[in-house]
Amino acid sequence: MNIELFNEFMKRGNRPSQNYPEFLIFLEFCEGYFKKKRIKSPTIVELGAWRNKQKKFYEEFLGAEHVSIDISDRGRPDIKGNTHDPETLKALRKKFGERPIDLLFIDAGHDYESVKRDFEIYSPLCRGIIAFHDIHCHRYDNREVMQVWRFWDELKLKAYTGRRSYKDFLFLDIFHYRGIGNGVQMGIGIIIKP
Repeated sequence: MNIELFNEFMKRGNRPSQNYPEFLIFLEFCEGYFKKKRIKSPTIVELGAWRNKQKKFYEEFLGAEHVSIDISDRGRPDIKGNTHDPETLKALRKKFGERPIDLLFIDAGHDYESVKRDFEIYSPLCRGIIAFHDIHCHRYDNREVMQVWRFWDELKLKAYTGRRSYKDFLFLDIFHYRGIGNGVQMGIGIIIKP
């Protein structure tokens, strides 16, 4: 990936809603994965698009067809709706047809049940990378509303104990230290499906 172009892109005010070092490494990883798999125009679905600022990065640097889903109108998501609503899934299927998702980025609800449900609904449609945002957010202060880390750890435990549907997953963790007390946007967890 062209880091100079990436930095120039950011100087023009196109900043992602993600932590810069984490997101840059994440994009570089995805780019390498897609090249190795010879995927020229990956399909990317972002659940919880927060102002839809990542769209430009996925399209510009990965040549992706990106679909954002968000419950809010902020940033004009491609599909406005609750990720758990069957109508939202129907709208996504209409956009992609039978094509699989190459990258699924889960960043909508951050409580345990919401993250788990998003994974259950959308991961079967994905053939490549599943990413979770905020996998370390509030890990050590145990807030009930921010428990992405709990579901992330549960998936890794299932893989570790050899559960058939998880044992071949590869787990990667990208984390950039931001200082004590900063409980927002902490970490990207990546699963590569076999």
